[in-house]
Amino acid sequence: MSSVVHLEFEGPVAVVRMADTGRRNTFSADLAAGLVARFDEAVAREDTRVVLVEGLPELFCAGGSQTELLNFAEGNGTFDTDDFFRVFAHCPLPVVAAVQGHAIGGGLVLALYADMLVLSERSVYAANFMRYGFTPGMGATHLLPTRFGPVLGQEMLYSAKNYRGAELAARGVSVPVVPHAEVPSVARELAASVARAPRVSLELLKRELSRPLLVASEGAIAREVDMHGVSFHLPEVRDRITAAYAKGGAAR
Repeated sequence: MSSVVHLEFEGPVAVVRMADTGRRNTFSADLAAGLVARFDEAVAREDTRVVLVEGLPELFCAGGSQTELLNFAEGNGTFDTDDFFRVFAHCPLPVVAAVQGHAIGGGLVLALYADMLVLSERSVYAANFMRYGFTPGMGATHLLPTRFGPVLGQEMLYSAKNYRGAELAARGVSVPVVPHAEVPSVARELAASVARAPRVSLELLKRELSRPLLVASEGAIAREVDMHGVSFHLPEVRDRITAAYAKGGAAR
């Protein structure tokens, strides 16, 4: 089992926890492979009804690492090379994301592929791609306006600002935003309520509800890759990526 992604079972709820403290839950190969593998194991257990995803208490996921982004800037790979970030949408069972800690860039997009989310009032949520000068990826151009509304979603994409959960709640987002310490319990209550239904019925409903998301995000990702072919190669992007990362390879 991956040392950075863990799996536990709480009755019919499979709890997948991203816990790469050394790399601050950035998109390392270990985290990506571990996330996919733990989901496969969770679904393989016949009595699983719901998958609950958690990160670290103060950091859900920090998205792409400096190394990964610099590779993209040098033309080595793109965001669509590995589709692991849509693992929540591809999961045949409903997924609840307990986004207690900060979710930054690709980390926020990862969370938004879950069927249901719970956010923290005090944590930071940001689609910060444009802060580095390159256009959003991973389907963000579809997900942000869809999940948070077109006005706020487009503002988040253009401005690349940090938003506290409390501010998102005040702006009218439709996902639960609760006190920080309550995120795990609220997410578990939500998962437990979903898990009361038969597994076959949950699979049928998930297939129906996820189909439009998968189709729309597929198109968005393809268009985003075309934009990356230009924006990632702008002269200032590499300098911005280098300057914006703190020691240890995590974005500020």
